[in-house]
Amino acid sequence: MEIGCERCYGNGYLVEKRGNLAVSRICECVTRCSGCSGRGVNIVKDKKGYTYIAACRTCGVIRRNVNLYNLAGIPAKYSHVLQVDTFQPKHETHKYALKYAKEFVQMYPDKRGFLLMGKAGLGKTHLAIGAISELTLKYGVRCLFKDFFFLLSELKEAYSLGTPENEVLLPLIETEVLVIDELGKGKTNEWELNILDQLISKRYNASKTTLITTNYIARDFVTHQEEYEDREILEERVGARIASRLYEMCEFIYMEGKDFRKTGKRVLKSPKL
Repeated sequence: MEIGCERCYGNGYLVEKRGNLAVSRICECVTRCSGCSGRGVNIVKDKKGYTYIAACRTCGVIRRNVNLYNLAGIPAKYSHVLQVDTFQPKHETHKYALKYAKEFVQMYPDKRGFLLMGKAGLGKTHLAIGAISELTLKYGVRCLFKDFFFLLSELKEAYSLGTPENEVLLPLIETEVLVIDELGKGKTNEWELNILDQLISKRYNASKTTLITTNYIARDFVTHQEEYEDREILEERVGARIASRLYEMCEFIYMEGKDFRKTGKRVLKSPKL
């Protein structure tokens, strides 16, 4: 049986909004799978006569990838962003960002992550989520999305409840691809920067892939003194040590242009993956 139908565009799954998150679910065409009668698993006997439970060869991969997508914590507003190609460039700098993000997905894990910087409303988060959506749903890569401000809030709550910091940080350290959205947002104190330094350093030492979006510009991308005076610099927000690690972990990409929220939509429906 071939998985896929017109309802799911042949993907075998559907993605919808559920509360604050984007959630994927198995399409009806998969639940009718003849390979496992919709169970997702089969009892298999090997050459030595041992029996064991194995994922269905027809629909097992789809079920696994749907589960990985649901564990990624993607915000509901991006439920339509299932791959990088849903991003529509509005500026020359966007074209390079899109090109790099596409190559990153296609070549994973052989291409380092990326850090997208620029003003609000340029599609930085869209590109990062497009990358991890495609990695989970198409390639079965374990990914996680974290808003920087909410991450700090979770750490503060854990600290107030006496929960060890590692319980909050461990999933972020271990996931194969981590998105940190809006790095540098809000006021950060020394304790919070130490926690961030710990997270980045452990991912750096473990050669884990990290994707970053930020509204702040790195010092090396400031071309005129006037620009420096008008903008906060990333190194000043997160510290020189963290920024130095990120330079090695990520391709720094500066995006320019107008805020799409003020000029209209810039997304497309996701085609078949």
